[in-house]
Amino acid sequence: MKHLYLLLLLSILSGTAQSSTIEIIERFDELKLVAFVNEGDIEDYPLWHPLTEVPPLSISAAIQAVNDLYKVNGSELVVESIKEIELRKLPHYEKYWHYLVKVKSADTASVKYQVYVVLMNGKVIPALLETESYK
Repeated sequence: MKHLYLLLLLSILSGTAQSSTIEIIERFDELKLVAFVNEGDIEDYPLWHPLTEVPPLSISAAIQAVNDLYKVNGSELVVESIKEIELRKLPHYEKYWHYLVKVKSADTASVKYQVYVVLMNGKVIPALLETESYK
């Protein structure tokens, strides 16, 4: 858990050093996720009008972007590991949308997930996950 907070702190510090960041805090099933997007990543961002256009990035292109990230890390995404995909708005940005891609980890016997924020320009941002505690 300490590593999660360290990663979160490093993400915040590196983002503020380069440019301001957009914080995405969302609930995705039983998970709470946090991701940080540099404002520079949405400067030439394709806008989407849901009633009149198709999304600028297709679902298959979003999955391919996550797979490309896996390949950079020396592995490959298997179709069975993709558990859920949602399309959501970026908070506080009208007409800016992103995908949430929920992937089951293949390297563990227990059920663990990783969620990726895929921007409409194809950039993939791993989200930090926090499960709800039982009280």
